[in-house]
Amino acid sequence: MNKLFKALTASAAGFFAAAALTFTVCAEDYTFDVSEAVQTNGEWGQSFVYYTCNDGNHEGNFDATWITSDSEVLVEYTYEGDSSSRAPVELIWQTWAGGPVAPNPDVNRTWNKIAPYEYDDTSAKFSFEDIVGSYGTDDFATVYAINVGDTGVKLTVTGVTITNCNIPSEESETEAETEEEAEEETEAETEAETEKVTEKETEATTTVKETKAPETEAVTTEATTNIADNAPKEGGGGAVAVTVIIIVIVVAGIAVGIYFMVKNNKGKYY
Repeated sequence: MNKLFKALTASAAGFFAAAALTFTVCAEDYTFDVSEAVQTNGEWGQSFVYYTCNDGNHEGNFDATWITSDSEVLVEYTYEGDSSSRAPVELIWQTWAGGPVAPNPDVNRTWNKIAPYEYDDTSAKFSFEDIVGSYGTDDFATVYAINVGDTGVKLTVTGVTITNCNIPSEESETEAETEEEAEEETEAETEAETEKVTEKETEATTTVKETKAPETEAVTTEATTNIADNAPKEGGGGAVAVTVIIIVIVVAGIAVGIYFMVKNNKGKYY
């Protein structure tokens, strides 16, 4: 029974580990920045040109080796002209000699055109199989540029996405770190702004206190002056009071002396 339980536990652990691994390598879509795309002149020109990191001069850009057999290239666009005889758009997989990797002999040519397998007036889809068929190999290490061009109409690319790419996890971690750094910078800027506001408020409060200080001093001085003015003057009423007290004491002393003298004299005569 224990052996059966252990076997079931090991199988379950293996299943969950495999599921976790599958989740980790789950493919992602990569959406390109097309803000610099231009309108072509309608003479088989390129509206969108993107240099991959594979050329050695654009570190951090899309890596063509992330593309998988499940990938498709989705292109959105607008155009002017007649495209009734063909798709208004084409994809170009470009390479050249002199790159960081030796030329691949399986690559058909430096300029490899791919037609969409599905399209309408605003979008087109390019399959992995068609790309490989035109390029000559599924090894995209020497794909140095991805281009989208017109087929005789004035074309403007408005969106490019490659689906189901195996983007390494460290790339996602780098993006998360970049977002975290941006948040930290924002927090630091907010704290700095708060400190500036606090300093300004403190300076304003100090200025108000300093401004009111002379008024307080003036009021205190005026009150002191009024008290001094209303105080009794020396030499007047004070001197009279002292004189009266002295006279009262002297008179009282004389009266006491007379009383004792009279009392003593009465004792003698009786």
